[in-house]
Amino acid sequence: MKKKGFLVFVTTVIMALLLAACSGKESSKSESAEQPEVTDKVVIGVYGGDWEKNIRPSIEKFQEETGIKVEVVAGADAEWFTKIKASNGKNTQYDLLILQPDTIERAVAADLLSPLDAEKVPNLADLYSSVQEKLTFDGQQYAAGFSMGQLGLAYRKDLVPVEPKKWTDLWNPEYKGHVAISSPSYSAGLQFFSGLINAQGGQESNPEDVDAAFESLKELKDSIVAYPDNPGTIQTLLERGEAWIVPFWDGRILALQESGMDLGFVYPEEGAVAAAASWAVTKGSPNELNAYKLLDYLISPEVQKDFSDKSFYGMTNKNVEYSDLLKEKIEIGEEAYGKLKWVDYKTATPQLTEWTNRWTQELGGQ
Repeated sequence: MKKKGFLVFVTTVIMALLLAACSGKESSKSESAEQPEVTDKVVIGVYGGDWEKNIRPSIEKFQEETGIKVEVVAGADAEWFTKIKASNGKNTQYDLLILQPDTIERAVAADLLSPLDAEKVPNLADLYSSVQEKLTFDGQQYAAGFSMGQLGLAYRKDLVPVEPKKWTDLWNPEYKGHVAISSPSYSAGLQFFSGLINAQGGQESNPEDVDAAFESLKELKDSIVAYPDNPGTIQTLLERGEAWIVPFWDGRILALQESGMDLGFVYPEEGAVAAAASWAVTKGSPNELNAYKLLDYLISPEVQKDFSDKSFYGMTNKNVEYSDLLKEKIEIGEEAYGKLKWVDYKTATPQLTEWTNRWTQELGGQ
């Protein structure tokens, strides 16, 4: 009996050890599955044209320094949003995207972006707080601010009889027949519409304030020469002198000034409107570790300075050392960014089609 009891005891101990070992392996596998996979590439979505041209040198330098292959895909917010939504947060086609605030809000609401892990993005701590607050939802940052365009009033210095100071100066009778404004279907147009509502002391969320803005625009109708819907058209209107004054972005105008155009630019007293572009990591990114490495690199002061020197936009990292030209012409820093009006996209996005249709019906603009 003693021998039998001893065998039972030994058998029990062996079984317990085997179960513990198996359990340990399963636990190890589970913990391993939760860790991002180590890969040798990263896929990044950037805007095409000059935007891609300006950011590529930094991306190529990142590849050389890290050995990580960066696949650059040129595109735009609408296309990217559709594709990452189709992936439903699993093995998405992109790891890192440059997005506008409205797309970021929609993507966060649809659970398509990863909240940023600050430990993996040390440079995140050096971004202006007034910008990052706009990219924070439920206490978590879902994007890292990058370039900070600001919508104000651009004008032909040699043609305007009186230099503007306010959004409401567009109604100056001396500008009649030479005002260009974009409809809400174009980003600059929506930002202008938001700025106008704000200038009149209203909010996009109040229908009466929206009605008041449309009533004011109807009074401006006879002064409007064109409804441009892209940067090229705005540049042409200014070059030809058909438009004397138009809401546009500070960086774009500085670039045109540097090309030789006799233009002025003013940040309206009622408040310029933010036109921010920010980086976001997609949920289900197959190359998440590399996405974080590239993100931290792109928001570094060195990379932001390089992009600023080429694009003429202010940036979000407080340690950027700007060129003398930009410091002279562009308002930058926490004080400037803290005063910006941001479009209320939660209200504007669902109303955009209605606002655009109303714009067309009442003003005739496309």
